[in-house]
Amino acid sequence: MSLAHAAENITVASSRQLTLSAMVLIAITLALMTAFAFWSWRRRQGLASRRRQAEIALRASEERLRQVSSQLPVAIFEYLPASPPRFHSISEGVARLLPGTAEEILKDASVFFAGIHPDDVDGLAWRAPGAAPVRDFEWVGRSLIAAAEPRWLQIRATTGVTAAGERAIHGAMLDVSALKRAQQDLERSHDELRRLASHREERVEQERARLAREFHDELGQVLTTARMHAQLLERQLPADATDARAAAQDIEAMIGEASRSVKAIASDLRPAALNLGLSAAVEWLAGRVLAPAGIGYSVSITPTADRLDDSHAIALFRIVQESLNNTVRHAGARRVHITLGRIDAELHLLVEDDGKGFDADGVDHSTHFGLLGISERVTALGGTLEIDSSPGAGARLSVCLPFPAEPGGTA
Repeated sequence: MSLAHAAENITVASSRQLTLSAMVLIAITLALMTAFAFWSWRRRQGLASRRRQAEIALRASEERLRQVSSQLPVAIFEYLPASPPRFHSISEGVARLLPGTAEEILKDASVFFAGIHPDDVDGLAWRAPGAAPVRDFEWVGRSLIAAAEPRWLQIRATTGVTAAGERAIHGAMLDVSALKRAQQDLERSHDELRRLASHREERVEQERARLAREFHDELGQVLTTARMHAQLLERQLPADATDARAAAQDIEAMIGEASRSVKAIASDLRPAALNLGLSAAVEWLAGRVLAPAGIGYSVSITPTADRLDDSHAIALFRIVQESLNNTVRHAGARRVHITLGRIDAELHLLVEDDGKGFDADGVDHSTHFGLLGISERVTALGGTLEIDSSPGAGARLSVCLPFPAEPGGTA
């Protein structure tokens, strides 16, 4: 065999070997690609199956939520105030709160607001396209849905932004009729208790006035007569009856002391100065309470105060009395200013001192009834009470009352 023929055989053998190797490599590659494609297909099938299961579970969850929300007196909504204003979503529970259904409201947002009482709908400021954004919002109003009693609704909402950059109101509406009725019942109970307390105070003042008259007129006359008889008895005794004269003088002195006590008790029950007008009564009170404590005072009262009816005059007198008693007991003040006058259709009382002051917000009314009593008197007359005080800065009590109608019918 020649060298050329041998080389040709070697070349053919090598070519066959390379072809076989390439075929094996191609087969392996095809096998791997087939296996990868099968694995990828199975994986996609698994993912698709899980996605379908998740979608089914999500739809089931949404359906359960829809069913639950439709049975509850609650409506969850998303409102887009931009033009045109519309509801992007609202739960079916709204049909239990408003005359319209969720489907009607989604078609026309005005159905939602038309179902709210006209006197209350203005409170929903966020419904207007040009309304300023409000982070958190709370509203309470009445529904026009047919019911035996007014149906009260509460909306709690917050402002957000949709994925498209549009302002959205996310809120929840619920029925608070039971809570509102309980609140109204509690307010009526408070009003009744306040009227009862006012009536009780009025009866107490009437009883004080009656007792003061009886002490001053009847018992005072008896004591005056007894004193006159004691003086007459002393003059009729013989000059040498020193013991009898001394006893008569002691009796006269005791009768005089009893007479002074009766006058003091009558003044405590109802000061006689009140019969001369409120200004005279306050002047007398300030002198009696503040002067013995060494506290200077000034009283400025306009003549209109002397034309007040008895209930207003007594209430203001008792307010000043309680204020001055508190000043003497607690304030350590050097001077007190009392001002009472009419400004337009209101009556203003101001009691100021330069004492050590107190924390007005920290007063425990369960143990300090003075300020509570003042507050109840002011409330009974339809007025307002303000107390401005802080430690080291004195105290300022301000009372503002509607000026009562005068007998002629003018305020």
